[in-house]
Amino acid sequence: MNKVKFFFSLAVIFLVVVSCSKLKNLSGGDRLYFCEKYTTKEIGESSKFTTGTLTVMLKLSKPIGVSSVDINVTDKESGKAVNTFPFTVQSSWDYIHFDDVEFKDPGNYKVSCLKKDGTVIASGEVEIVNK
Repeated sequence: MNKVKFFFSLAVIFLVVVSCSKLKNLSGGDRLYFCEKYTTKEIGESSKFTTGTLTVMLKLSKPIGVSSVDINVTDKESGKAVNTFPFTVQSSWDYIHFDDVEFKDPGNYKVSCLKKDGTVIASGEVEIVNK
């Protein structure tokens, strides 16, 4: 009987550890997302916008560690880069907004924040429709 309790206890501990690690991944990871604009908070957060400009938001689990990045926009269908927007940042920042990222044409896009050496910091996807 003690062996059953022992294995049951191990199983419960295992499930708790796995559950906690999944919660950490959901809440504490790096995230790139989109909004209409940023003032002191995000306004109009969404994954679908009309053609024009929007704000790309980047929330990191630790400081970015570089002083300049590129916001790279890639057409999901073709896999081709559509545009790259350079930005200056502070290496200590972990919450950053990139204003006036322009989308001229409707489509589905993958947007990535890249270090100058091409390392991807975080990516997100956005759908752009006609006005």
